[in-house]
Amino acid sequence: MDFAEMAQSALKVLLAGLIFGAGLPAIFAVGIRLQSAGEGDIRPDGTVARPNPVAKVGAWIAFAIVIAAVAVGILWITQKSLHHYLGIDIFGAH
Repeated sequence: MDFAEMAQSALKVLLAGLIFGAGLPAIFAVGIRLQSAGEGDIRPDGTVARPNPVAKVGAWIAFAIVIAAVAVGILWITQKSLHHYLGIDIFGAH
């Protein structure tokens, strides 16, 4: 039994869990917050907050990162089926 290899594998699983389990939802939450900041609003005192185009762009970048990560994850999971049924080799594994 190689405990160093087991520890290294466990660390990889832990890091993947942190990235996908907490990282992507955090990026999505930042995107929601940036989108809210980018829209502009009427404040309780009656003043108008102007829309912030930089925040809107940041929100769309955050959303694009999350969508790309989900798409890559789905393709990674289905890569053998895609290769078997369609002959598509996305990640160059075959």
